[in-house]
Amino acid sequence: MMIKSEKQLKELKNYKPQNCFVSSLYLNTDGSKFSKKQIEVIFKDLVKEKKSEFGDEKEFKDVLEDIKKMENYISQNLDIVKYKGLAIFSCSKENFWQVYELNVSPPNLFTIDKSPYIRPLLLIMSRTHKICTTIFDHRKARIFTILGNEIILNSEIYDETPKKIKIAGYHGFDESRATEYMENKIVEHYKKISDKLLEIYQSEKFDILFIGGKQEDINQFAEQLHPYLKKIYRGSFNLPIDAKESDILRKSLELETKLLIEDEEKTIDQLKTHARSKTSEMAVLGIKDTIRALNEANINKLIFNLDFSYSGKYCPSCNYLALKDDKCPRCGVNLLRTQNIVFKIVDVASEINAEIYPIFYSKELNQEGIGAILRHKGVTKTTV
Repeated sequence: MMIKSEKQLKELKNYKPQNCFVSSLYLNTDGSKFSKKQIEVIFKDLVKEKKSEFGDEKEFKDVLEDIKKMENYISQNLDIVKYKGLAIFSCSKENFWQVYELNVSPPNLFTIDKSPYIRPLLLIMSRTHKICTTIFDHRKARIFTILGNEIILNSEIYDETPKKIKIAGYHGFDESRATEYMENKIVEHYKKISDKLLEIYQSEKFDILFIGGKQEDINQFAEQLHPYLKKIYRGSFNLPIDAKESDILRKSLELETKLLIEDEEKTIDQLKTHARSKTSEMAVLGIKDTIRALNEANINKLIFNLDFSYSGKYCPSCNYLALKDDKCPRCGVNLLRTQNIVFKIVDVASEINAEIYPIFYSKELNQEGIGAILRHKGVTKTTV
């Protein structure tokens, strides 16, 4: 299933079983990057790593049934064509099992804790839009709501507007007045659609409005939108009123992705401009300087590729982060190794109230993988 609401996430976050652990799994299942066999190997490696981190053999045995169920699901149900990611939460002792298909590629993570680890889902939902798409012509309108890969017909509108103008006149009007009559009827139809869209917006609060129709009609229709709707109207496409729902969904998601990429590239450009400026010193690029800045609590906005992964170490006592150090310089505790330190970085950045900005689509940060806008100039070049 897909994540459809914040309520769903809240219920997942608040699930805390009695005297047993919850296994949380995130997998990048993008079929353009990995085969099914490779994904199965990645899962086994994640389990192996987690087992080596777990100190108590008995406690790890408590989640063996979870692991077996996850392995069976990946083997039998994984669709590497339709979805780019997968999140599974399991607590077999309480018969708790939830699977979520994702439209974006998450990091490969496997955690065992007293509650589900939902940070990646929160990040994905933070940039997932609830979309309203309306398809219209001079007589009809169909209004859809879209979240993830699901499209639902919300409302249909039909008006008896004139189809054409007769040269000899129309209902007693001459041709010019008949034209004016027809245009007024069309505008009334557009206003009716706009009123319905406003009603849906006020009750359901969608984030983006898309419009589908004939290109020559779209501007006139957009003029009738309420100011609230004009603020969230983000684009249009050419589709007939009887278009298939699958085509409406595809066009809407293509437009949403385009908007996300534009925003991501603008954010990355700002990051790189500050990081490469010899006078600004208000940003850093790359894993080392990002960790340095975070250890100094000097991150205002963390920017990273959602599927970026890097091996590192962390202090279980004070959350000090490192790449090579063996002991925490703050408290002397032995650092623990993790195959993917990125979400430790995300967790610590969240604790200091930094803005978290995951990159879903743009390739502009692929070389560095991660960076940050700073709270104040510069970072100390300490060994990490």
